[in-house]
Amino acid sequence: MKIRLIRPSVLNQQGQPTKYTKLFLPNLGLPLLAALTPSGIDIGITIEYIEDIDFDEEVDLVGVTAQTCEAPRAYQIAQEFRKRGRKTVLGGNHAFVRPQEALKHFDSVVVGEADDIWPEVVNDAKAGQLKPLYTPEAKPSLDKLVIPRFDLLDYNQYMIPPFARTPLLPFQTTRGCPHGCDFCSVTQFWGQKLRTKPAALVVRELEALQPSRAFFVDDNITADPQHAMELFRELKPLRLRWASQMSTTVGQHPELIKAAAESGCHETYLGIESFNTESLKTVRKGFNKVQEYRDLFKRLADVGILAQIAIMFGLDFDNPDGLRRMVEELLDMDINYLIISLVTPLPGTRLYDRLLQDKRILETDWSLYDLTHVVFQPQAMSPKELENLMWEMFAKFYAVKNIFKRAWRFKRQYTQYFPRDNAFEEIFFQLHMRHAVVNKLHPFSLGLSSDPT
Repeated sequence: MKIRLIRPSVLNQQGQPTKYTKLFLPNLGLPLLAALTPSGIDIGITIEYIEDIDFDEEVDLVGVTAQTCEAPRAYQIAQEFRKRGRKTVLGGNHAFVRPQEALKHFDSVVVGEADDIWPEVVNDAKAGQLKPLYTPEAKPSLDKLVIPRFDLLDYNQYMIPPFARTPLLPFQTTRGCPHGCDFCSVTQFWGQKLRTKPAALVVRELEALQPSRAFFVDDNITADPQHAMELFRELKPLRLRWASQMSTTVGQHPELIKAAAESGCHETYLGIESFNTESLKTVRKGFNKVQEYRDLFKRLADVGILAQIAIMFGLDFDNPDGLRRMVEELLDMDINYLIISLVTPLPGTRLYDRLLQDKRILETDWSLYDLTHVVFQPQAMSPKELENLMWEMFAKFYAVKNIFKRAWRFKRQYTQYFPRDNAFEEIFFQLHMRHAVVNKLHPFSLGLSSDPT
């Protein structure tokens, strides 16, 4: 039996698949699924952002995973394979929230996490008895060792920074998030109850794959302080550079910050979203304390952890002047990257339901739900004004003079702490961010359209 696993591209404004010359970070889901595939199966992975799909390939099953913005292209891909008599199955976030929609295009849909149910899907397809829907009975446990099949990917198609052997590789130590913000699809798919992977298993994965750097894709790696502390102790002997995502609530646990730094954490992604407390309350993120942001960023930087800050444009109390002031203030704070996303009401979230009820949803083309298009009616500005403001503020933050100011500000972090990023590597990535912005590509999209200038 032969299986082809595919990650589809987002369709661009011309209705064509988006293409990149290189990607920043390999996908974790498909290599993990490949590792869970029963033995004796011929399996391959295609990432359409950097590869072309061979629709004439002799395969028995085509497995596709898609986020909401990738769903329209996923449906096209399924149609092409089904024309040729191939069986198709869709999984991922969009299939979870829109299974009946997906079934109009695919032979089968997996509704939820596929870890435990994927072998059944494969065996049913092999027997010619593929079911329309597969719904796991429970959330899978993370207490088993699974080594993602990154060997099925070509590392040359990914960004490998100076002095590194591998691209940044993704790993996962927890699933779920206890917070449940209105705009976030995490709790819909992974659940609000946190599940943890034993630290010893995480270490065995890292030792097996030997990444030059690691990114833990957990939505909040410090959500369970006890588990996080155990993990950091296990990571310390590896002398590994790593980054992850944390909640601003990590500021309540200075011992965790210190332990993370000592274990090799050099950057962390923090979703502060806004400086407006009223805006934060409207999306159930009032646990973010605006008055504590500056001290938190400095506390992280003081131990060698640089903050990647995510903010949202388009919350109900936002206005152009307030958003510009927010970016100006962030330029003066201890952060090295800024990630701006337009508020996007993803299906399945409370935000989507609320805006739909208020008749503020403007677009039904899922391809536009990519965090760079306004798909709803903002309260204080037009959709186009909001989009233009995002690009204006991106250009300001990633202006060449500001890139080099940040490199100078953080020179101590680049030289004092081991293992840490070096200044050349940091400037390398920041110039790529700038190049993306100049070309109206989100700098934290999946990859690069061409070399930076």
